[in-house]
Amino acid sequence: MPTSSIPSEENRSRPRLALAPMYTFVRVRPEGRQRFCLSGHIYDISETGMRFEVDRTIELGTHLDIQATLPGAQRIDIHASGHVVRLHDDVEDPGPIRMGMVFETFSRQADQMRLSDYLETGLKAA
Repeated sequence: MPTSSIPSEENRSRPRLALAPMYTFVRVRPEGRQRFCLSGHIYDISETGMRFEVDRTIELGTHLDIQATLPGAQRIDIHASGHVVRLHDDVEDPGPIRMGMVFETFSRQADQMRLSDYLETGLKAA
């Protein structure tokens, strides 16, 4: 499957935690939208970004707001903003489209701290 990206934005300096997509949930609000209009699942996440899927392609560089629910004994929710840096699927195929985004800001510092703690626990267990 072809992969497109914005190379200058791709940064894998942080370890990624693989997640079981069926147990994750993400709501997405693309730039210019009033409400969260897309939903999907997360495949992996790090302190700097995540790989996820929704039912339609979001253009590279598009700014997004997300609300994510991560699974585990203590399920956590995070709210963050960033932009799309990678498309992982052939955009001509029907069905969910996987893409990557980089986090630029978190709604609250507590969101970033919860994600950091979640990753630390998950990466130790892996």
